[in-house]
Amino acid sequence: MKPEERIKAIQALKDFKTKEKEFIEEYQKGYLGIKKFQVTTENGKKMPCEQITKRKDNGDAVVIIPITEEGNYIVVVQARPNTEETIAIEFPAGMVDKNEKNENAAIRELVEETGYVPKNIYFLESHYQDQGCSKALITTYVAEGCKKLQEQNLDPDENLTYIEVDDQDIREFLQRKKGDLLTEIGMRDANSKIGYMTLKLEKNNLL
Repeated sequence: MKPEERIKAIQALKDFKTKEKEFIEEYQKGYLGIKKFQVTTENGKKMPCEQITKRKDNGDAVVIIPITEEGNYIVVVQARPNTEETIAIEFPAGMVDKNEKNENAAIRELVEETGYVPKNIYFLESHYQDQGCSKALITTYVAEGCKKLQEQNLDPDENLTYIEVDDQDIREFLQRKKGDLLTEIGMRDANSKIGYMTLKLEKNNLL
């Protein structure tokens, strides 16, 4: 970045920061809701802002990359009716309960969805899911030394199973090569892709 571009970017960060945020109204219908605000930025610009909520909260969630004692990955296959394929291959994930620590939520979701328990778990990265209309922060953890110790314990509205795959399988899922249904459906979930790619960058000392 050229020095003049850096100066311009720093000034934009200062100008576009929220100065005032006035609550207008809230609409809640079941699981999803919308909060409406009037925002004033530091440069005096006024703009409307709508925030999607989940369970009347931000919708913070965790993604877990489970790695078994043998070095394989655990992914879940589940119904995703809003997608083109209506099914998806993802890493285990779930919402963070109120007052729950992210790491505890990660372990809980992993055990509930797969029955695998990790020997070690560590923070990998965090990102916003859709910052244009959501405050939901997605935090990704790597769970190492996972071993199957119990059965799934799914919520009534969850419809999923799990499979053990190797690194080559994940790469084929990302490429969505022609072949059987697994590879053609592939892994299109942004949270899973971001987590896996970040892990590979970390392992190759590129971060």
